[in-house]
Parts: sequence; structure tokens; C-alpha cells
Amino acid sequence: MVTTAACTEKSKAGAGDIAVTSTESACDLATESAATGNVNFVIANQGSKVTEFYVFGNNNRVLGEVENIGPGVQGKLTVEITDPGTYEIACKPGMVGNGIRKQLTVTGAKKAKTEVPTDVTQAEQRYLDYVRQQLDGLSGQTAAFVAAVKSGDLDTARKQFGMTRTFYERIEPVAESFPDLDPKIDMRWDDTENGAQAFTGFHRIERFLWPPQQSEVGEKGDALTQADLDNAKTADTKAAIDTEADTLMANVTALKTEVGKPDFVFETQSFVKGAQALIDEIARTKVRGEEDRYSRTDLWDFAANIDGSETLIAELQPMITAKDPKLMDKITAQFQAVRDGINQFRGGDGYASYKTVTDDQRKALSDKIDVLSSSLSQVPGLVLGQ
Repeated sequence: MVTTAACTEKSKAGAGDIAVTSTESACDLATESAATGNVNFVIANQGSKVTEFYVFGNNNRVLGEVENIGPGVQGKLTVEITDPGTYEIACKPGMVGNGIRKQLTVTGAKKAKTEVPTDVTQAEQRYLDYVRQQLDGLSGQTAAFVAAVKSGDLDTARKQFGMTRTFYERIEPVAESFPDLDPKIDMRWDDTENGAQAFTGFHRIERFLWPPQQSEVGEKGDALTQADLDNAKTADTKAAIDTEADTLMANVTALKTEVGKPDFVFETQSFVKGAQALIDEIARTKVRGEEDRYSRTDLWDFAANIDGSETLIAELQPMITAKDPKLMDKITAQFQAVRDGINQFRGGDGYASYKTVTDDQRKALSDKIDVLSSSLSQVPGLVLGQ
């Protein structure tokens, strides 16, 4: 069993820490062995790209991660590993692809997991009920979306795209704990490393529904690349997309099945960090228009991330209020500010094209999101008493 805590800072590895050096081509560990208990990693990004660091268990589930480690910056991650065995770590320079992976051997006696407060455990179980409800919705909406694509009713498929993805975007912290299924369902072209890996999932179908144009290359933060456009011209045939639609449905069904299992475990640290993780999903790439770069349905994703984050905080609210009522009041107000910022672009049953959102409006929304993220970063330590 594993619990985690993470941060990014400009600190140095101390005694007992495992120093990790990340570059564009390497992920070097000072030692490839550790003892059961708390394993502390200090990740130094000596490359020129922002990187991420992951720890995986024997079942390839994400056990702990640190995102957005900038060049010259160090990230810290503490993973409580109670079971001896072989674990895998990965650095992901550029935050794309499968990452550069190494093995870590953990030895020693099996240890009891640190006890989690009962109210946190109960809140997590309620949250997982919500996640399973969202997966029911995702399964049903994806089936309708896939049927529209395969039947050739592409106008209906375009109308369904934003709503269908809403169910996935609300539960990204859980979905991303499956490093095989998540990219198959939700990868962007950037994750293919310019076509070195197969482009799959929602965004592959999105590209077919909204074929990119030469005039869009380099627009809005260079979201669409020439390699992406060239690949679309040759790869996005109706037959290929019909096959991809069936594969998407199979992967969504697999995710629903895995999370629905009685013995499914979602790490407590991932749960209490989930509210901030969802907000940071917007801040990291979505606010720049990189997520739904073909359809420009980004605002659907923003709203869904807010939905999921607010649901997590609602489950933790009694604990936050009991320990720091002013923080809870601040978080509530900041959520409303972000929600208002998104809702100004709402119209009818959906949202305006993100293409119509000006740079100044994107900056204003980004500022509100950053403020909220800062407040949410205080939640894990508060509710777990750390």
C-alpha cells in the first residue's frame, strides 16, 4: 500500500532522500533500492523542458506524482511504500509520452499503512460513489457519440463532443491513476511525440470531426503543429475513425469496470490533492487552448474540471471548516469567481468557442485559477493533520 505527498521547490536532496536527475534523455537515480516505509525523492530538472515525475506500482497504477517541474527547479515526492517489491519510476520531459522509466527495488518487512482519519476515509468513499456515477454517464454518452460517428451523423457527433467529455473531465484524478487507459482515452497529439506513438481517443476523433487547416498552424500558442496537420491528412479516414470509435468505447468500458471493482483503491493523498489537481489541469495547458485545439470546446472542459473540484471540496468541507473556516470561505469565494469567469461565455446549452475568448480574457481567467490553486494547495496538509 502507498500514500504520497508532493511539492516543487528549489531545495536539495538531504540524507536518506533519493536524488533523481531529469534531462531530455535521462532519468537517473542516485540509488535504485530503498527500504519499506517513507521513500523520499528529490527530482532535479536539469533539462530545458518542464518535466513530471511518477512512481508506479506492480499493476502499473500511479502511486505518486509531481507535475510541472520547471528547468532548474527541484520537485519533492514522499511515497509511503509498505509492501516490498519492484516499483517503476518515470521522468516525463516535456510532459508528453510514456516517459523515461527506471526500476526501484524496495526491500524489508511489510509495514502497516499510516492510519487515515476516519472522516477522510468516509469522504473518499462518498467521492468514489460520485466517480462511479460519472462513469455511468460517460459510458452512456460515449455510446451515443460513437454511434453518431459510425453512422456518419457527424453534425450530431460534433454537438455531443463537449458534453460527452464532461463526464471524463470531472473525474480526471481517478482516470489518470490508470497510466495505460488515460492516454488511450484522452491523449493529445503532443503525447504522440510527433507521431512516434499512435494517436488515440477522444482527440483523435475530434480532429476528424473538425479537420485542421493550414491557416491554423501556429495559432493561439502554437497548439496546432505542421506534423499534426500532415498526419491528419493521411490518417483520418472514415474507416480508421470508425475503428478508433469502437476502441474508445472499449477503453471507456474498461475504465468503468476497473473503478467499479469492490477492491478498487484510490490513494488517499491523490484524493485530498484531487481538487487542486483538477484546477491545475486548466492552468497547465487548457487555458492556452491546447486541449480541444480542433473543436475549440475547451470551456466545456474548464467547467467540468470545476465541477469535479467543487465536488471533492464539498466532501472535505466539514474538515476544512472545523480547522480553518477562513480558508473555506476563501475557497468558496474563489470557486465562484472562476465559475463566473467561465459562465460569461455560456450560451444556450453550451459554451462559446474558445477561439472567441481574447488573450486578455484568458489571462484574467488564468489569474483567478492560479489564486484558487494556491488556496487548494493548503487542503491536503490541513485535513490529514500534516
